[in-house]
Amino acid sequence: MLKVPSPSHNLEEQRLAALYSYDVLGEGLENELDNLVKLAAQITSVKKAYISFVAQDTIVFKATYGLTTKERIFKRSDSVCQYAMYQDFYIAGDIRTHDDFTGSPLRLSQENLVFYASVPLVDAEGFPLGCLCIVDDCERHLTSQQIEALQTLSVQIMAQLALRRKNLQLAAQTKRAEDFVNVFQASPEIHCILNRDGDIMFVNQAVDSMLGYSPQEVLGKSMWSFCYKEDILRISTYLEEGLKQGHKQFFLDFRVVDKAHNIKWLSWSMVAKEDAWYSYGRDITEKKRLDVELTHLSFVASKVNNGVVISDDYNRVSWANDAFTEITGFTLEDIQGKPLGDLIRGPETDWSVIENARKLTSEKKSFTVDILAYRKDKRKIWLSIYSTIILSADGEVETEIEIIIDITEKKMAEQQLEVLSTVASKTHTGVAICNQNGEITWVNDALEQLIGYSAQELSGKMLGDVLSTDETDRRVILEARQASEHKKSFSIEVLAQKKDGTSIWLSVSNTPIVNDKGTVERYIELIGDITERKQAERDILFAKEQALQLSEAKEMFLSVMSHEIRTPLNAIIGMTHLLIENNPKPSQTEDLNILKFSSENLLNIINDVLDFTKIETGNLHLEFLPVNLQNLCNDIISSLQVNAHKQHNVLSLNFDHQVPTLVLADKTRLYQILMNLLGNAIKFTTNGKVELSVEVLNEVRDDIAVYFEVNDNGIGIPSDKKDYIFETFTQAKADISRKYGGTGLGLAITKKLLKLHGTDIKVDSVEGEGTTFSFVINFKRSLQTELPEKAKEVIFEGKRVLVVDDNEINILIAKRILMKWGLNIDFASDGYQAIDAITKNQYDLVFMDIKMPGINGFETTIIIREMEDGHYKNLPIVALTASTLHDEESKFRESGMNGHVLKPFNPGEIKKVLARYLS
Repeated sequence: MLKVPSPSHNLEEQRLAALYSYDVLGEGLENELDNLVKLAAQITSVKKAYISFVAQDTIVFKATYGLTTKERIFKRSDSVCQYAMYQDFYIAGDIRTHDDFTGSPLRLSQENLVFYASVPLVDAEGFPLGCLCIVDDCERHLTSQQIEALQTLSVQIMAQLALRRKNLQLAAQTKRAEDFVNVFQASPEIHCILNRDGDIMFVNQAVDSMLGYSPQEVLGKSMWSFCYKEDILRISTYLEEGLKQGHKQFFLDFRVVDKAHNIKWLSWSMVAKEDAWYSYGRDITEKKRLDVELTHLSFVASKVNNGVVISDDYNRVSWANDAFTEITGFTLEDIQGKPLGDLIRGPETDWSVIENARKLTSEKKSFTVDILAYRKDKRKIWLSIYSTIILSADGEVETEIEIIIDITEKKMAEQQLEVLSTVASKTHTGVAICNQNGEITWVNDALEQLIGYSAQELSGKMLGDVLSTDETDRRVILEARQASEHKKSFSIEVLAQKKDGTSIWLSVSNTPIVNDKGTVERYIELIGDITERKQAERDILFAKEQALQLSEAKEMFLSVMSHEIRTPLNAIIGMTHLLIENNPKPSQTEDLNILKFSSENLLNIINDVLDFTKIETGNLHLEFLPVNLQNLCNDIISSLQVNAHKQHNVLSLNFDHQVPTLVLADKTRLYQILMNLLGNAIKFTTNGKVELSVEVLNEVRDDIAVYFEVNDNGIGIPSDKKDYIFETFTQAKADISRKYGGTGLGLAITKKLLKLHGTDIKVDSVEGEGTTFSFVINFKRSLQTELPEKAKEVIFEGKRVLVVDDNEINILIAKRILMKWGLNIDFASDGYQAIDAITKNQYDLVFMDIKMPGINGFETTIIIREMEDGHYKNLPIVALTASTLHDEESKFRESGMNGHVLKPFNPGEIKKVLARYLS
């Protein structure tokens, strides 16, 4: 069996490309190779021989000898040659029994073939193209000399093919060269080749028609002998400088002298290659003449204020002045070579006007038209166009000059006057027409009925003078009259007085009508009664002010109540913490825990109310910092396990590990959202399951959409109450609050917090079966890869702290909490004592109460910061406050405080502050 390499697709593509380059698969090759094929048969003493070429899908027989069948193309898939061409020599003594020839057309042919041998045909690049094959109807054996002879013949065949390919290529190149010459000869432009010295080596026939010389007259002569002498220095300097800078291609215009001694301008393109210049030139004499004339004309046209446009005989623009650009916005580059009418037309342009103008131009007639056009920025504009036709010497249209004037204001005034004249007598709006001095010449019936004065009483007077009262804003009227003097329209609203003394609010719109000379001919005023609207605006403004005052009063009330409630709560919660930490009796522990739970529950209710108020007044803002969502969810689940066990519930977390380790989020508000939803789910579920699921919904670069779901199988929500549960201070049923507790604010706050995140909450519930709350938040991936390590336990031993507070219970609690951490504590009951203590002692930290007798905490801090010693400017001062007014955040910064701690005191929060400033 044949052992044949399997060439790659790329190598097969290269082999086929090589085969096709010899052009051997078509007709015309047989006779060139017949003698070599015949010689192969004679050398090996066989009756038949042929050459086979292996194409993409077929085998093609060429230069056959002795074959009687006429078929010459066979399927490649059945052929032995496609494999044999990869062998140095291949022989099969009897193809009738040889496995390689199963299905081969050689075995099935009418030639009754038995013997087959072949040598490959390989080109100079090593690609096999096919085989030189010998066959016979009986078995044969070849000597080594015969095999070597066949291989020599295969080399000769490839040599013949290479020679044939080269001849074909030479013929094609010759044909292309002839084509190029024909193109050059037929070109109306001069094409020539110069040597390094500028001598003309080749020139086409165009030199005859353009300059009057035959090609034979200029060949061998220097190009300089035909150049206009005054241009020679400029040309040579330009070429030398370009060559020094490494340029190979040059574009320049210069003059030449024709055979009749006429001077002509030619535009040349020249390329320097090796020792020759390849150049072509075209006659631009007429263009140069027109350019000179156009330059003179453009100088004059550029000085006028009206637009000037010059077009050729095909309405294509060749030049426009700056005034045209100022009027229409189109520059010369925008319109050059294009019909002007096509550019300035728009949806409302009367195209028949443009077509009629072009018809007049074709009839060699000048014209004047007014047309609605469009500027480059698509704004409407009225143009008056005065067209003048310039005829050539033979009476044909050569140039069209158009003078363009902007008449937009005039047209608008005419249209307004036309509309006003139609509607003035019909409208219910008051209309007054005034002369150029603003004196009334006519009023309609509606105005007479509106103000009570007749047309006769108003004639010759200024409306503002007639209707003004002591309450009228005269400044508005004076400004309006100044606008009129400058030919500007205006609209004003003014308080006036009717003839019967009744006050009335009027809206007055004034439009000047300007004539062709720019002079105001008259003014049109539209007057309407806006008394009811003005009253409605005052009512709305009053209601808005009341609502704002109510909102501020509400916020102040809640803040003050928060302060008053938090102050005793601080004592209750603080003392409870201290009592629990002082090893109480077992019988007291349960009572203290109840007291702790109740006081913290009351604090949570206050916080809910205040958070809701902050959201409602727009004073709550999200703060996005790196957060580990998995750790946050684990902490929430762990903290709620006790509550879940009390309800005999199974609380679990299903967290998608595709969620990035860190995202930018507001940890506090996300914690609040999840605690609200999970707390509700646990509260309303008994002997059931509560699950928090977190998964990635979508991820695009650094934006991650995360889906949160809280699911329970608790009491569920009635279908008609699903929206009701998000209202403030509401529950799904009347007995919910009594049975389960709660303020009804949790879900309202949750919904509003999610709106701050730009998302909404979805609820699915079946009463008696359970509830699912879900939402999606879009986070940004954090650039940090991990959170900083938690700070190590800090020792505060020896640090000195001043506590400023006028409440003895707060001082007692602060003393008990702070002293157990090894701090030295001093106390001051007001701002003056605090300042005195700070000037006498060196403190590491100051806790400053805000509301104190005498000077408050803000004022005290400002005084401390203004002291000269640098210590006072850098001394950490942290506010102690029970107030939550939204503007106190800015007051903390403005007074120089470093931060604040909200009462009631949380020992953990206090410790974080100490660690931050005393570590």
